[in-house]
Amino acid sequence: MLGLWSMAAQLRACHCRACLRATTNTAARRVTTGTTGTTGTTSNPRRRKALASDVFTACYTAIMATAAVLDAGRKHRRRRELDGKIAEARGSLAGLFEDSAARDLAKLIASPYPDIPYSRPRERLDVLNDICKLQPDFLRNLGQKRKDRLRTLQQLRKMLGLRWNPELPDTRKSTLTRCEEIIIADEKQVGPSRREPKTETHMEKITDMITGLVDRLMAEAWWTTEVEAPRSHPSLNSPDSAATMIRMLRSDGYPSYDHPDLDPGGAIEQRARLDEVNLKIMEEWAPPFRERHVAKICYNLLVCGVPPGIENYNLLILGFSLLGEHNLSQAVVDSFLFMSHMKPTEATYLCLLHHYRLKGDVVGFQGLLRRMFGHDPRGIGLMRRTADYVARNPELQDWASTEDVAVVNGHYVQRAPLTQNVAEAILEGLIDFGMLREGAKLVAVFLREQWAISGDLLWRLSHSCLTLLDTAAAKMFIRGLLDNIDQASLMLLGPEPPSPALVRQLRHVLNLCQTASLPEDGGVHHGGFHSGDLIRETEKANINHLATAIWIRETWHHSSMMSWWLRRVMQTLSEDTPLIKRLNSALYVLDLAAKRPGQKLDKAEHIQRVAKVDWLVTQTVVSEYKIRNAENVISNVLAKQTPRQLRTRSHFNPSVPIEKRIDLALPYGIPGTLEHDAATCFDLSKEIDFQLKLALIRGLPETYARGLMQEQSDSGDVSLGRILAYFNHYLAGLKIELAKEAELAKPDPFARLLQNLPKPNISFWRSAPPPAAAEAAAAASSGHGGW
Repeated sequence: MLGLWSMAAQLRACHCRACLRATTNTAARRVTTGTTGTTGTTSNPRRRKALASDVFTACYTAIMATAAVLDAGRKHRRRRELDGKIAEARGSLAGLFEDSAARDLAKLIASPYPDIPYSRPRERLDVLNDICKLQPDFLRNLGQKRKDRLRTLQQLRKMLGLRWNPELPDTRKSTLTRCEEIIIADEKQVGPSRREPKTETHMEKITDMITGLVDRLMAEAWWTTEVEAPRSHPSLNSPDSAATMIRMLRSDGYPSYDHPDLDPGGAIEQRARLDEVNLKIMEEWAPPFRERHVAKICYNLLVCGVPPGIENYNLLILGFSLLGEHNLSQAVVDSFLFMSHMKPTEATYLCLLHHYRLKGDVVGFQGLLRRMFGHDPRGIGLMRRTADYVARNPELQDWASTEDVAVVNGHYVQRAPLTQNVAEAILEGLIDFGMLREGAKLVAVFLREQWAISGDLLWRLSHSCLTLLDTAAAKMFIRGLLDNIDQASLMLLGPEPPSPALVRQLRHVLNLCQTASLPEDGGVHHGGFHSGDLIRETEKANINHLATAIWIRETWHHSSMMSWWLRRVMQTLSEDTPLIKRLNSALYVLDLAAKRPGQKLDKAEHIQRVAKVDWLVTQTVVSEYKIRNAENVISNVLAKQTPRQLRTRSHFNPSVPIEKRIDLALPYGIPGTLEHDAATCFDLSKEIDFQLKLALIRGLPETYARGLMQEQSDSGDVSLGRILAYFNHYLAGLKIELAKEAELAKPDPFARLLQNLPKPNISFWRSAPPPAAAEAAAAASSGHGGW
């Protein structure tokens, strides 16, 4: 009986080490107790009388032992089944990880597409020119178009029942850390690169500039507080306002600056101290006390011993932008761009770009780029000269030929240098403003210049392209990778690997390019060799290379993730818990690991499905537009065959069905119909009108007919009214000439009257001559008569 108890205990116990040890001790204890409880010697044991309870216990024990044996067999089969599942899951896990990355890439490589349009590699100036040439009206509507596009795609995903319905990435601060580092480095620089005031005129201008900046800051702070909390603070001109205190300080003779060149080291220390105290004020910033904080900053600007430098402006611009006080930051920006002559640094470009980006002013962002890269004659403050002044100065001619100078509106303007940090700030701004196509072009410049690109910026660009399904931006992105395939391969397979999320996004972008295309017609073969065939083969090889690099990197990520999951499984199996619980936990972990590749594959298929639907909808709209244009062209061609006198509005009305319009115009071109006979009559009348016009033109003098004949040869016809106008003009001139001739030929009645009048004797007008003169005259007369 004790043996049956021991067997039952061992069979019903768990097979872990602790349970087996407890079962063994219990069985041994019960055997010892039974042995010592009997009486008599070993050679002559005393037979114990069997009771009814003993019989019942024996029967119960036998039944339980049988059940324990059956249960042990079932558990053994269950254990073998679980072991098989674990082995199967472990064996197929690598395959599941590889399928999610390789299936769609394999389809991509096998397909003759994606159709990436070929273009020459983009230079940095080409990309910047494309950005600077955009119109302000287009930029203002860009944000609303982006929201409408996102809303439409989200409704489409919801209608298709897709789980993946993302939002656009928020405005981030990916490159602001680098900007802060550059600002700190600029504070320690001094030398010829700085542009300091030299004369008293310069000092007066810089004093006026700081005074204007202080007034603008105080006014902006007051108005911002007034908008947020009306009538909760003193008026701007009240005696107890902060602005009045600043005006009183200015009345005491501040600012009173010394020339920085007198003590360059001291100037650096004072400006660094100015930045330090202003930074402490910004750290304690509270919007309800905005005027007080701004008054402290203005006080520091006025009482500083030297004029504030460009590094002080940089700190104010970036600090106000990070605090969200964009009106205050804009006041400092306007003071620098329109009032100052300070020479900007790389930190200045970064602060200005981040100001407009964080403010959300896309027009100001593009305007800044125009000033930086030679599209605005005002420039960014480096160097600017008029064209005639450069033509007279040989040194400036050398400067214009050696430096990066642009000629715009009669000015030579030096461009700002496009460094890696500036390019990253521009790229981040383009992504935040939704200018994804320009951002994709700028990525190609990064690769071409062999600059390292922030993984966060690439992820945001890819995610935005996928969220908005911007296939044009995706193709430009892939185009840039293909044009710089060596740098792209180094980025994917180099010593600094990209994040798994970025690699997945690149794969989705590549698939998005494949989705937005139609399959080629395999039954059509064109003979001969074309120059595009070589480009096509090269592009195909580059696409295969890029897809393979993405697959290798993603497989590496999957292998790393699989090893992490397997380590977690082994850790679960080695825990000191019941075996069934450990197996269930391990299977749960393996199930999670096995579901992730499937979820990623579903996401890729969802992206392709939505992209295909969106592309087909777009193609449908475009096709419908083209069909309507073709219908209008056909209707207009047929309508022009109808005589002009018989045309109606229905011939050209787009709302009228095309069949009805064709039925109206077609009979006029079919011989034998009444409409055709009527059209023939109108054609004959048109020919008669033409011959009549030609006869009228030939009846005019050559001076008049020459102009009409030239007009008829140019336009094909001359209106009858114009010919009649020429006739009227000719006849009017002829009438005037005839009237003049008749006037000249008609005798003058007054002349005949004067001829018939008697000639008057006017000798009585003459006075009588003196006697001597009379005698002389008589003698002369007699002598003459003698001759």
